[in-house]
Amino acid sequence: LLGRLRYAQKFAFIALVLLLPLAFVAWAYVQIQTEQVAFSAKERLGVAYMTPLLALTRAEVDATHRAAVGRSPRSLEKTLARVNAADRRYGDALGVRPQWLAVRRLLFAAASERDAASRVPAHESARAALLALIVRVGDASNLTLDPDLDTYYLMDALQFRLPAMLDASGRLVDRVLPSSSGPFVGGSRAAALETGAQVGALQGEMAALTRGLSTTVRNTRSVTVQRQLPDRMRRLGQAIARLRTRSVGRVERGEPRAVPPEAAAPVQEQISDLAGLLAPQLDELLAVRISSLEANAQRVRLILLVSGFLAAYLFVGFYRSVGPPVRAMVATLRAVGDGDLTRKVVVESRDELLEIAEAINQTVTQTREVTERLAQEATHDGLTGLPNRTLVYDRLEQGLARVRRHGTRMAVLFIDLDRFKLVNDARGHEAGDAVLRSTAERLRGLVRVTDTVGRLAGDEFVIVCEEVVDVADGVQLAQRVIDTIQAPFPLPGKAQASVGASVGVAFTDLDRPTDPDALMRDADTAMYRAKERGRGRVEIFDETLRASIANREVLQTELSRAIDMDELVLHYQPIVDAQTGKATGVEALIRWNHPRRGLLGPAEFISLAEDTGSIVPLGAWVLRTACRQLAEWLVEDPALTGLTMSVNLSVGELSDPRLVERVRETLLDTGLEPGALCLELTESTVMSDPEAARLTLMQMSAFGVKLAVDDFGNGYSSLSHLRNLPVHRIKIDRSFIANLGGTPEDEAIVRLVADLGEALDLDVVAEGVETGEQLEKVLRLGCGTVQGFLFGRPLPADEARAQLPGRHGTVEALYGHPPSSGRDPESTSDGVRRMPAYSTRAAL
Repeated sequence: LLGRLRYAQKFAFIALVLLLPLAFVAWAYVQIQTEQVAFSAKERLGVAYMTPLLALTRAEVDATHRAAVGRSPRSLEKTLARVNAADRRYGDALGVRPQWLAVRRLLFAAASERDAASRVPAHESARAALLALIVRVGDASNLTLDPDLDTYYLMDALQFRLPAMLDASGRLVDRVLPSSSGPFVGGSRAAALETGAQVGALQGEMAALTRGLSTTVRNTRSVTVQRQLPDRMRRLGQAIARLRTRSVGRVERGEPRAVPPEAAAPVQEQISDLAGLLAPQLDELLAVRISSLEANAQRVRLILLVSGFLAAYLFVGFYRSVGPPVRAMVATLRAVGDGDLTRKVVVESRDELLEIAEAINQTVTQTREVTERLAQEATHDGLTGLPNRTLVYDRLEQGLARVRRHGTRMAVLFIDLDRFKLVNDARGHEAGDAVLRSTAERLRGLVRVTDTVGRLAGDEFVIVCEEVVDVADGVQLAQRVIDTIQAPFPLPGKAQASVGASVGVAFTDLDRPTDPDALMRDADTAMYRAKERGRGRVEIFDETLRASIANREVLQTELSRAIDMDELVLHYQPIVDAQTGKATGVEALIRWNHPRRGLLGPAEFISLAEDTGSIVPLGAWVLRTACRQLAEWLVEDPALTGLTMSVNLSVGELSDPRLVERVRETLLDTGLEPGALCLELTESTVMSDPEAARLTLMQMSAFGVKLAVDDFGNGYSSLSHLRNLPVHRIKIDRSFIANLGGTPEDEAIVRLVADLGEALDLDVVAEGVETGEQLEKVLRLGCGTVQGFLFGRPLPADEARAQLPGRHGTVEALYGHPPSSGRDPESTSDGVRRMPAYSTRAAL
């Protein structure tokens, strides 16, 4: 029958008898029933444990009563034996054995108490602990959580109401009767109130008990409960009423001795009698519940078993109709998974399996076509068709294996196009793609069939040459690459583009084992060296470059510890008013007191700090140290007021989002006025992100920090940038000052910058003034402030501070006459002008 049905009909038929949801529901139902059985079974343990505890409670109430009236207590041995037996059976399961042992110790202590005054309190403590144990047993055995009405109120009566009533009845009579240990205080208003409170508590518990058990009588199916419980409740109520009459009234009339000592016994007897009825009934109800739950679970298991057999029968038939075709499909798919994309599925069925087989065959065909295409794309660059990074590294691995096996040499040429970004940005990506494709074609024409030309990314190409005879062969190929790339590239629309190439070459060395990553990294490093040395050239990775890299890595590690090791120091160079000779400020210049290499200038480690990201903490240290130094000088000598401290900022510091906050915190911590700090930055620093730099500088200028453009004229000199930035000072690059007198262009530039500063109300500082002739020229060209070796080299803080008190000299002290008079400074016979020996001190 199943073989003649279509798949939709098969699945519809099977779905009618599908047992998975039913099995899950049945399993969940059985689990719930099982949990409820365990829940109720634990309740039965609680009832069995609680029954002797109630008897013990009554006995302890009697013992307390006897202690109150001075009588000898009855033996609790039999009652204790019953509780001990229950504890041995159920204590561990309920987890109440430690509590029972504590109660038993209190009972023994109360029974053995010889002091009459302490006997009653001891019994009351034991009784309170016993009542708490009853509640604990109810909680541990789930009786407190019982959800059914026919058992809940029975549980409530056994766990809470009856023990509380036993306790209240005992306390009532004990408070009325005279004590053997002292005079009776009954008859007083306080005694009457206490007696009334105990009677009220007893009646309150009775009312709650009556309400709960009345509900039980209405809802229970137990004939015994329905017949006997109302009569027991009536008798208990009558006993409580008689107790009230015998106690409260006589106490109020001052006749406590008329209250019989055994006045509470009828109440306690009725309570015990009621507990004797309720406990078996509760246990019976729980047993009936457990039996019902187990029967329900068993029925569900039986239904599930029958359904399982039926489902198994149906599925066997389904499997026999579907299995062979499916196995054929699986075998085909496994073969395809192993790489055999020629397999086909052959199915003789006429149902949907035939359609599936045809779909599989079509999918295998498409997969074969896509796989062939992806194999090409996975190992080749989509734009140029050259091998990509993956294939290049694979060829490198194979080539290195042959090098190690045959002892030959391999060369790797790492090629990066120069000025490609300019072409790509100016003429668009289409033009850039055309250049890359043409580059690939030109490189293919330069190599042998056994060599590999690949494109790594962007404008980076690589050539892997095996069996290179010597280094000269690799260098010649690299030079041919440069010559070939330098030829103009034709672009769409009869346009042309000119780019260049920088090539780094790395060779294998039999004496030094290598791997593809290391060889490619070495070639890349050599290429960057070619970029640094002017582009359009070949650089070879050799031992010198390797040592340079190793030295740079060591220096990087040492630099990361330099701040913590207190190896960094600041030197200070004066900035002088050229007209008065007065030092108006100092510039903080960092030095590294290297433990092995001595004192290093910033040129030897600042670029490394910028590359590694340590420039930010290094710059923060310079800023903090320089500000603190100037603040100390100003405190030591108020005559230095007006002196400014110049600190350089790098690109990394300017892009740090916490720069403004750090500057503000540094000024607050050191106590330095914002106007005494001048931050210097180059034009290239600003141009890395002009808008972000402008916002940062505006914030610092807003709270009074001065700003200066350093090396002006040697970068992206732009009036628009100068106009938009809140700068206070521009410093003419030292290269223009050094050439004064050599070329008229430099003199014109200095004059132009000086006029620009005057027009924009900016201070203009001439950097690198080293001779009197240079000083006279910058004065004549309009530069009012100068800095250079003529006025002082950068000095440590103590030496620089020692010169500052004499900073009120004049420029005439340098010449012996005003500089504008045209007289030359002191000259030697060779025509070279020299400054007087005292000139540096006078300038300061």
